[in-house]
Amino acid sequence: MRLSWILNAAKSGRQLLVNCESQATGHRVMRIRDRTQEKLEFLRVDPWIDQEVLYKETRKIKTLEKRNIREIHLSRLT
Repeated sequence: MRLSWILNAAKSGRQLLVNCESQATGHRVMRIRDRTQEKLEFLRVDPWIDQEVLYKETRKIKTLEKRNIREIHLSRLT
């Protein structure tokens, strides 16, 4: 399910795969955002403390282009 979400999200243009970190515990999640967007900040339930907390973008992991999506998809299967 997550792989198909990554494939669908990165269909158009150049996008970034970024790491976002909980401001309360340091729990991390990966998200996709457009290159031209501001850095991500969002509320999400932190599974470590089971409360809604603020997550902020900490670093860029990879630039996603249409041709690179298949490489990410295949690398996660092996």
